[in-house]
Amino acid sequence: MKRHITYCIYLFLGTVFTSLAIGCNPNTNWNNIEFYTVEKMEQLTEKPIESETEEDSVDFGLLHEAGNRELDVKVDMQFLKTENVANEKVCNLINEHLIELLLKQSSQLGIDEAVEQYIEDVKADFRSDEIGNAYHEHLTGRAEYGMENVINYRLLEEVFTGGAHPSQQTTILRFNAQTGEFITLDQVFPTLNQSLLQERLLVKLMKDQNAHSMEELHKKGILEMSNMFISNNFALRDDSIEFYYNEYDIAPYASGANTICLSYDDVKDIISTTWENRK
Repeated sequence: MKRHITYCIYLFLGTVFTSLAIGCNPNTNWNNIEFYTVEKMEQLTEKPIESETEEDSVDFGLLHEAGNRELDVKVDMQFLKTENVANEKVCNLINEHLIELLLKQSSQLGIDEAVEQYIEDVKADFRSDEIGNAYHEHLTGRAEYGMENVINYRLLEEVFTGGAHPSQQTTILRFNAQTGEFITLDQVFPTLNQSLLQERLLVKLMKDQNAHSMEELHKKGILEMSNMFISNNFALRDDSIEFYYNEYDIAPYASGANTICLSYDDVKDIISTTWENRK
């Protein structure tokens, strides 16, 4: 089961929710926003159904060699709250983003309802013939303060359906703590400047890897199967911009995930003027 968010959805929803956030108080202070954790876990065991015929029994054995089917699903995510009336709309809007973008549920649901429905969706997938005998899925989401009036949100999705190893996927979202708006790459770096940003990411990657040429990078297994690109998984931290590349994005599984950090001084000439003075 794949729940990875496409970049076009990010851009579309960011634009839509911008208009919804206009009514929020422009003097909202992010320090009045608190994070709290919602955690729910379920385990499920399904025993094989005995077949009525020998032929059915053989088919079942091929599909369910391990006998009982085991499901382990857990959601451990932070959401936002506040006691400040001015911040309430912002918290609600960001929570709706998290429900829709990460849990893939309707924002009309409450947080607890959305978490429960997500787990029900996983259970439904598990019961389908497409899922193996052992199915493990954990979502861990954490919010963190970044540069001035920015909240970064990091979700780790761990999935195992059998095979050589589990898969891990990290998704990073960014929100304006004054409006609740989802922050896109195009808002931070104008489109015309993104080719320069890509070049600087490559230079920083080579420096981090102590590589002096593309050939040396390739020998390390990096960018052998793809060209350098700007990851939409980025965080606006207080001291730098972190670009996160999941396993297989620019390097094989054995190399793990890669993080490239550029200081704000590194990008001061290509970052949008909206952001250059907010660090």
